[in-house]
Amino acid sequence: MLNILVVHGYVQSAATVAHNTRKLREALEGVAILHYVDGPKGHLFSSSRPWWHLGEHLEFDSSRNDGRWETVVKWWSDELSARKYDGIIGLSQGSAMSALLVSMIAHPERVPHFQPALEQDFKFGIFCSGFVSHKSPHAEIYERLDLPTLHTVDDNDMVVGADRTLELQTMFTNSVLHRHHEGHSIPVGGNFPAVFREFILAATRQ
Repeated sequence: MLNILVVHGYVQSAATVAHNTRKLREALEGVAILHYVDGPKGHLFSSSRPWWHLGEHLEFDSSRNDGRWETVVKWWSDELSARKYDGIIGLSQGSAMSALLVSMIAHPERVPHFQPALEQDFKFGIFCSGFVSHKSPHAEIYERLDLPTLHTVDDNDMVVGADRTLELQTMFTNSVLHRHHEGHSIPVGGNFPAVFREFILAATRQ
């Protein structure tokens, strides 16, 4: 059974993403377990768990120097020390985080204090409504990888523009793109659960 990490977006949680992807879990029954994780808690008076603070144009907000990114790096070190994963799925900022994470795993020396105890060998990534985070400290982390990736985009996404999602696809040399009309989401309508299933099986086939 495959273990797949699922990473929520900026104002989401593990529970909300799990609720919205029930059809995907059903399609992967007998193939994979989806591990929906909640990022570290944010502000005391907020329920959101952002992977980093967003400023203009979905970029890293360096004006909020509260150590959030350092907290997230430590959190990922702990999470990846507890379980080995075969792949990763992300939505929105969770996709941006997931894309960064595969580069962090490939080059941990680029991220101070990122020290997972287990060696991770992700075999694929599925990035929905993702984007590239251009500013430091993220810009220095990225590496163009040949990891098999599947990217989904709604050309009318009102949260993350399609151009940003297409830009993220260029960071991977072995990628496929699927368009949909389900807005800012992990698409689960029509044959999308089967599309994801077949992609995962192909990427993990020995």
